[in-house]
Amino acid sequence: MNSFISFLKNWSDIILSGLVAVGGIFAYFKHDKKLKEQEAKLNELQIRQFEKEEVKEKMAEMKAAIIHGHKGSAKIRFVNAGKADAKNIKIEILSTKDEMSRILHTEFGPYDIINPQSYIEERLSFCEGHSKTIKLRITWDDEFQKERSVSLSVPI
Repeated sequence: MNSFISFLKNWSDIILSGLVAVGGIFAYFKHDKKLKEQEAKLNELQIRQFEKEEVKEKMAEMKAAIIHGHKGSAKIRFVNAGKADAKNIKIEILSTKDEMSRILHTEFGPYDIINPQSYIEERLSFCEGHSKTIKLRITWDDEFQKERSVSLSVPI
């Protein structure tokens, strides 16, 4: 027993130092593993963000708005708010004939192309008692997909 106690007195500092060193190495590897996992998640999120941006670069985004003039005259503006050309644009009026009866217009489109951040306008005239909205479906092709469409209810 005395020899065991004397062994501990002589070697305890070295044993404790070794245990601390092993614990430090274990903590380092555990921390390093967590950092690598976080880095992998961040890289994955960044790649997804780049892919989303790449898709947006290929998309046109069609919108419509009424621009009021004076004495019942107006224009309907078809806007490409996207980042790519809208091609082969077709516009279908979804409002009923009754809803359109007091709005003087011609058929809208088709149009070959509307560049990004550009628009095309068509004339409208309103008679008293016209409806409050025009319902439309705009269909177009872009780099992302053919025959994309949006249904809009354009307030007057």
